[in-house]
Amino acid sequence: MLAAVVPMKATKGKSRLAGVLDAPGREALTRQMLEHVLATLREAGLADVDVASAERELNADVAAAARRVQDQGATELLLVMADLPYLDASDIAAMIAAGRLSDVVIAEAKDGGTNALLLRPPTVLPFSFTTGQPSAQFHADHARRMGIEPQFVRRPGLARDIDTPDDLAALVSDHPAYRVFRHVA
Repeated sequence: MLAAVVPMKATKGKSRLAGVLDAPGREALTRQMLEHVLATLREAGLADVDVASAERELNADVAAAARRVQDQGATELLLVMADLPYLDASDIAAMIAAGRLSDVVIAEAKDGGTNALLLRPPTVLPFSFTTGQPSAQFHADHARRMGIEPQFVRRPGLARDIDTPDDLAALVSDHPAYRVFRHVA
């Protein structure tokens, strides 16, 4: 059974956008991107999606969510970050297809971070999310140390997250649904 989890910072999200977006604006942007990710997961056929609040530390909260879904009977975990406004159902299908080739599938962000993981079983890896660091490589190294050759999925919908003012400016110009934020980009 495949379980999907979307981690989301409940407070202080998108702090790197504070110079261009006030707190209510960042909250609105975060909520809109989360709704898009959830709708995309449903469109891809994943009806049961858990939003995991990242209140403490992302790695600890994601590990707790992985243990929880595994304890509930999940044999696979699809972890998708909440800030992927370009995400498409075909990106989710690509992650699932790559999961037929490896127990660890990594969607690498444009900056080397990790925007999605497919793990079999859900607790197969320790999580190594870090800001501004190549966490995709950290996850791949962990997998290899466990004897698993990871699969990488590199697709624009999975790679393009929104972390910086330049990311927001590109999103506003590319995506009509986010034009409400054009006054800040």
